[in-house]
Amino acid sequence: MLEGADEMVDPVHADSFFSVSATGEIHERLAFEYYDPDGYYRKVTQDDALLTDEIRKLATNMQFFLDKERVEINDERVRSIVEFVDIFPKGKSDVVAVVYLIDFFGRFRVGTNKIETWLEEETAPYDFEIMWRFPSGTRITEIESLLDFEIYDNLVSLWALDGSDVGGYERMEFVLPVPARPLGD
Repeated sequence: MLEGADEMVDPVHADSFFSVSATGEIHERLAFEYYDPDGYYRKVTQDDALLTDEIRKLATNMQFFLDKERVEINDERVRSIVEFVDIFPKGKSDVVAVVYLIDFFGRFRVGTNKIETWLEEETAPYDFEIMWRFPSGTRITEIESLLDFEIYDNLVSLWALDGSDVGGYERMEFVLPVPARPLGD
Protein backbone atom coordinates (compact mmCIF):
# COMPACT_ATOMS: atom_id res chain seq x y z
CA MET A 1 0.00 0.00 0.00
CA LEU A 2 1.23 3.47 -0.85
CA GLU A 3 1.76 6.11 1.79
CA GLY A 4 -1.01 8.78 1.85
CA ALA A 5 -1.01 11.69 -0.58
CA ASP A 6 -0.82 14.30 2.18
CA GLU A 7 2.74 13.15 2.99
CA MET A 8 3.78 12.77 -0.66
CA VAL A 9 2.46 15.82 -2.57
CA ASP A 10 2.43 19.59 -2.12
CA PRO A 11 -0.44 21.79 -3.36
CA VAL A 12 0.87 24.48 -5.71
CA HIS A 13 -2.17 26.01 -7.46
CA ALA A 14 -5.96 25.86 -7.70
CA ASP A 15 -8.62 27.13 -10.04
CA SER A 16 -12.38 26.97 -10.08
CA PHE A 17 -15.04 27.61 -12.71
CA PHE A 18 -18.70 28.13 -11.79
CA SER A 19 -21.38 27.93 -14.47
CA VAL A 20 -24.62 29.54 -13.33
CA SER A 21 -27.90 28.77 -15.10
CA ALA A 22 -31.04 30.90 -15.01
CA THR A 23 -32.85 27.92 -13.42
CA GLY A 24 -30.67 28.16 -10.30
CA GLU A 25 -28.41 25.22 -11.10
CA ILE A 26 -24.76 25.98 -10.43
CA HIS A 27 -22.03 23.63 -11.62
CA GLU A 28 -18.45 23.98 -10.41
CA ARG A 29 -15.24 22.50 -11.79
CA LEU A 30 -12.59 22.76 -9.07
CA ALA A 31 -9.00 21.70 -9.78
CA PHE A 32 -6.08 21.49 -7.38
CA GLU A 33 -2.60 21.07 -8.80
CA TYR A 34 0.00 19.25 -6.77
CA TYR A 35 3.76 18.95 -7.04
CA ASP A 36 4.28 15.19 -6.96
CA PRO A 37 8.05 14.56 -7.24
CA ASP A 38 7.82 10.92 -6.11
CA GLY A 39 5.04 10.08 -8.58
CA TYR A 40 2.49 9.14 -5.89
CA TYR A 41 -0.54 10.02 -8.02
CA ARG A 42 0.98 8.53 -11.19
CA LYS A 43 1.30 5.22 -9.32
CA VAL A 44 -2.26 5.52 -8.05
CA THR A 45 -3.66 6.15 -11.55
CA GLN A 46 -2.00 2.97 -12.82
CA ASP A 47 -3.75 0.68 -10.30
CA ASP A 48 -7.57 0.50 -10.50
CA ALA A 49 -8.02 -0.56 -6.87
CA LEU A 50 -5.74 2.22 -5.55
CA LEU A 51 -7.42 4.75 -7.86
CA THR A 52 -10.90 3.79 -6.68
CA ASP A 53 -9.83 4.01 -3.04
CA GLU A 54 -8.06 7.36 -3.51
CA ILE A 55 -10.99 8.91 -5.39
CA ARG A 56 -13.37 7.76 -2.65
CA LYS A 57 -11.13 9.38 -0.01
CA LEU A 58 -10.79 12.60 -2.01
CA ALA A 59 -14.56 12.84 -2.55
CA THR A 60 -15.29 12.17 1.14
CA ASN A 61 -12.74 14.75 2.30
CA MET A 62 -13.99 17.41 -0.12
CA GLN A 63 -17.61 16.78 0.90
CA PHE A 64 -16.59 17.18 4.56
CA PHE A 65 -15.10 20.62 3.82
CA LEU A 66 -18.05 21.69 1.66
CA ASP A 67 -20.44 20.71 4.45
CA LYS A 68 -18.55 23.04 6.82
CA GLU A 69 -19.09 26.02 4.50
CA ARG A 70 -22.28 28.03 4.66
CA VAL A 71 -23.67 29.00 1.26
CA GLU A 72 -26.96 30.83 0.76
CA ILE A 73 -28.78 31.86 -2.37
CA ASN A 74 -31.34 34.58 -1.70
CA ASP A 75 -31.24 33.86 2.05
CA GLU A 76 -31.86 30.11 1.64
CA ARG A 77 -29.11 27.68 2.59
CA VAL A 78 -27.94 25.43 -0.23
CA ARG A 79 -25.77 22.32 -0.12
CA SER A 80 -22.86 21.68 -2.45
CA ILE A 81 -22.53 18.05 -3.53
CA VAL A 82 -19.38 16.39 -4.91
CA GLU A 83 -20.59 14.58 -8.04
CA PHE A 84 -17.29 13.45 -9.59
CA VAL A 85 -13.57 13.27 -8.81
CA ASP A 86 -10.64 12.27 -10.99
CA ILE A 87 -6.84 12.55 -11.02
CA PHE A 88 -4.96 13.81 -14.08
CA PRO A 89 -1.18 13.80 -14.56
CA LYS A 90 -0.11 17.05 -16.25
CA GLY A 91 2.05 15.93 -19.16
CA LYS A 92 5.68 15.03 -18.59
CA SER A 93 5.99 16.93 -15.34
CA ASP A 94 5.88 16.34 -11.61
CA VAL A 95 2.49 18.09 -11.45
CA VAL A 96 -0.87 16.35 -11.20
CA ALA A 97 -4.39 17.75 -10.94
CA VAL A 98 -7.23 16.50 -8.79
CA VAL A 99 -10.48 17.64 -10.40
CA TYR A 100 -13.86 17.84 -8.67
CA LEU A 101 -17.25 18.45 -10.24
CA ILE A 102 -19.56 19.98 -7.64
CA ASP A 103 -23.23 20.94 -8.01
CA PHE A 104 -25.65 23.04 -6.00
CA PHE A 105 -29.03 24.56 -6.65
CA GLY A 106 -30.85 27.67 -5.48
CA ARG A 107 -33.96 29.65 -6.32
CA PHE A 108 -33.43 32.78 -8.35
CA ARG A 109 -36.03 35.50 -8.66
CA VAL A 110 -36.85 38.47 -10.84
CA GLY A 111 -34.75 41.43 -9.74
CA THR A 112 -31.63 41.30 -7.60
CA ASN A 113 -30.29 37.90 -6.52
CA LYS A 114 -27.45 37.20 -4.15
CA ILE A 115 -25.08 34.36 -3.39
CA GLU A 116 -23.45 34.54 0.03
CA THR A 117 -20.72 32.34 1.42
CA TRP A 118 -19.16 32.17 4.88
CA LEU A 119 -15.70 30.58 4.90
CA GLU A 120 -12.96 30.33 7.45
CA GLU A 121 -10.52 33.22 7.03
CA GLU A 122 -7.02 32.05 6.19
CA THR A 123 -3.88 32.90 4.30
CA ALA A 124 -3.77 31.53 0.75
CA PRO A 125 -1.12 28.77 0.65
CA TYR A 126 -0.78 29.13 -3.16
CA ASP A 127 -2.13 31.22 -6.04
CA PHE A 128 -5.68 30.50 -7.19
CA GLU A 129 -8.31 31.85 -9.56
CA ILE A 130 -12.09 31.59 -9.60
CA MET A 131 -14.29 32.33 -12.61
CA TRP A 132 -18.08 32.71 -12.45
CA ARG A 133 -20.06 32.64 -15.69
CA PHE A 134 -23.66 33.84 -15.48
CA PRO A 135 -26.27 33.65 -18.25
CA SER A 136 -25.69 36.10 -21.07
CA GLY A 137 -27.24 39.45 -20.24
CA THR A 138 -26.79 39.10 -16.47
CA ARG A 139 -25.80 42.35 -14.76
CA ILE A 140 -23.38 41.91 -11.84
CA THR A 141 -24.23 44.70 -9.39
CA GLU A 142 -22.04 44.14 -6.33
CA ILE A 143 -19.25 41.93 -5.02
CA GLU A 144 -17.91 41.79 -1.48
CA SER A 145 -14.81 39.62 -1.07
CA LEU A 146 -11.26 39.69 0.29
CA LEU A 147 -10.20 38.43 -3.15
CA ASP A 148 -9.17 40.70 -5.99
CA PHE A 149 -11.77 40.67 -8.77
CA GLU A 150 -12.82 42.05 -12.14
CA ILE A 151 -16.27 42.02 -13.73
CA TYR A 152 -16.54 41.47 -17.49
CA ASP A 153 -20.23 41.72 -18.47
CA ASN A 154 -21.68 38.38 -17.26
CA LEU A 155 -18.30 37.01 -16.08
CA VAL A 156 -16.60 37.51 -12.74
CA SER A 157 -12.92 36.73 -12.30
CA LEU A 158 -11.57 36.52 -8.73
CA TRP A 159 -8.06 35.64 -7.64
CA ALA A 160 -5.58 35.55 -4.77
CA LEU A 161 -1.84 35.19 -4.63
CA ASP A 162 0.12 33.02 -2.24
CA GLY A 163 0.13 34.76 1.15
CA SER A 164 -3.06 36.83 0.60
CA ASP A 165 -5.85 36.93 3.17
CA VAL A 166 -8.82 34.92 1.85
CA GLY A 167 -12.15 33.55 3.03
CA GLY A 168 -14.52 35.15 5.48
CA TYR A 169 -17.82 36.57 4.23
CA GLU A 170 -18.33 36.80 0.47
CA ARG A 171 -21.33 38.10 -1.46
CA MET A 172 -22.24 38.51 -5.12
CA GLU A 173 -25.35 40.36 -6.21
CA PHE A 174 -26.66 40.17 -9.75
CA VAL A 175 -29.74 40.68 -11.91
CA LEU A 176 -30.56 37.92 -14.37
CA PRO A 177 -31.88 38.88 -17.80
CA VAL A 178 -35.64 38.87 -18.20
CA PRO A 179 -36.52 35.88 -20.39
CA ALA A 180 -37.53 36.82 -23.91
CA ARG A 181 -41.18 36.21 -24.72
CA PRO A 182 -41.77 33.59 -27.41
CA LEU A 183 -42.89 34.95 -30.78
CA GLY A 184 -46.67 35.13 -31.11
CA ASP A 185 -47.35 36.02 -27.45
